[in-house]
Amino acid sequence: MNSMALLAEAEFGCEHVATALSQDEESSGKFKASFMKINHDLAPRGSPVVDLSKKASPASIMKPKYTCLTCSEVLMSGDREAHMNETSHMFYMESRNRILFCQGCVDFVYDRTLDRLRSPPKDSVKGLKRVVSADDEIYIRSNANKRPCARQGVRGLFNLGQTCYMNAILQTLLHDPLVTNYFLGNGHHPHDCSPYECLGCALTDVVADFNNYEKAEGFPALAVLMASWKQIPSMAGYHQHDAHEWYQYLIDKLHLCTEGHSENSEDGCRCFFHKTFYGKLRSTVTCDKCGNVTRTDEPMIDLSLDVQIQAKKRAMGGIGSAGTPTLNGCLESFTSPEKLMADVYTCDGECGGTPQKATKQMQIKKLPAFLCMQLKRFEHKTKAASKLPFADKIEGRIDFPLSINMLPYTTNPHSQHVDKSKYWYDLSSAVIHKGKLESGHYYAYCRQGDQWFLFNDDQVTSVSEAEVLNADAYLLFYHVRTLSDSPY
Repeated sequence: MNSMALLAEAEFGCEHVATALSQDEESSGKFKASFMKINHDLAPRGSPVVDLSKKASPASIMKPKYTCLTCSEVLMSGDREAHMNETSHMFYMESRNRILFCQGCVDFVYDRTLDRLRSPPKDSVKGLKRVVSADDEIYIRSNANKRPCARQGVRGLFNLGQTCYMNAILQTLLHDPLVTNYFLGNGHHPHDCSPYECLGCALTDVVADFNNYEKAEGFPALAVLMASWKQIPSMAGYHQHDAHEWYQYLIDKLHLCTEGHSENSEDGCRCFFHKTFYGKLRSTVTCDKCGNVTRTDEPMIDLSLDVQIQAKKRAMGGIGSAGTPTLNGCLESFTSPEKLMADVYTCDGECGGTPQKATKQMQIKKLPAFLCMQLKRFEHKTKAASKLPFADKIEGRIDFPLSINMLPYTTNPHSQHVDKSKYWYDLSSAVIHKGKLESGHYYAYCRQGDQWFLFNDDQVTSVSEAEVLNADAYLLFYHVRTLSDSPY
């Protein structure tokens, strides 16, 4: 015979909660009221709980706090025992997830009665009594699936004090299926690392939180920020940083914290990050006199493309388009042969180590699955009067497509034996920079399924493809269309 006892839960979370709830009606009522008040006070309000732009200890900000249910005093974890010894107050609510902590048990406890107070069951409608048999309830609870109501992948990230550069890059990675599957599939093992220092552990936490179906509001990526400060000292502190530079550092650190990685790229590292984010560039230099060819391969984590190359060619009397620069035009210029003067090249072939004129060409030998392209908008110049260096930004739109075939920019662009479909890449996100380098703002457009969203820190807005393609992009991220047949 089926029985509801098969699914019975403990009547109380612990013996101490049982004592509190089994008191007289007035005392137990006060305990429940205090529980609900603290629960309401700690509920998310759609804005950051803390402001990291103020002088505060990063370590203390990352740690959860505990609010006493009796006197509402806020304590750190190490202060609970002393508070209980002094006041006999035993119950506290944790600030992050609003879980009840019993200092008498020195553990978190779950109590069904208290949990039902947060969301009272709708067992009746206008006095109509619900009639469900024990067998029916067993069947329903055994076969029901949680169906998330929130739209997956559209959670914002709070700005923690000029951290828009980090938020834009994180949104880009959080919307890449390879990255999400890697971290959600236990690709990184936090138990083997120090969470405070390891960016892999920090990103594991952020990916898990981002994909929490029960939450739709924004949240702060504190763990990544703190780990980033620890691992990348040059980018620590509450200052505006370059999103492209932070992306490069982040992928490199993630590669180094992966089990079984190889620090020597020539060894052919097979770790997830190297296979996903790293490609290879080939530099070919041909001596104009004797025809000696020198080839050099080097790893690449992105392509930095000169957006002014057409204007420079026109200024030098060459051929260049007078219209809006295009991504394809930048790639063609990047992979076009260029002349080297004799003062920068020495031929080791038949010329016997003498300076010679030569022709140099850059091509992609190996494409990554996740391709980042930087449209170089910042130039470092020197003021004529003071001789002081400064960064100048190149404004204006560069046309870029939703899909691009990368075959023409590889080492075998005219091969008759390759499947061109393997070289198609689709746009997954675009990072935009507004303002000056030192005081500007970053935000990102990311594709979620067939829809595009604008992620401006914790503000998320649905947008059209036209708005994305009309943006003044700084970083473009493309994902290989067919992973199983990709050329990487």
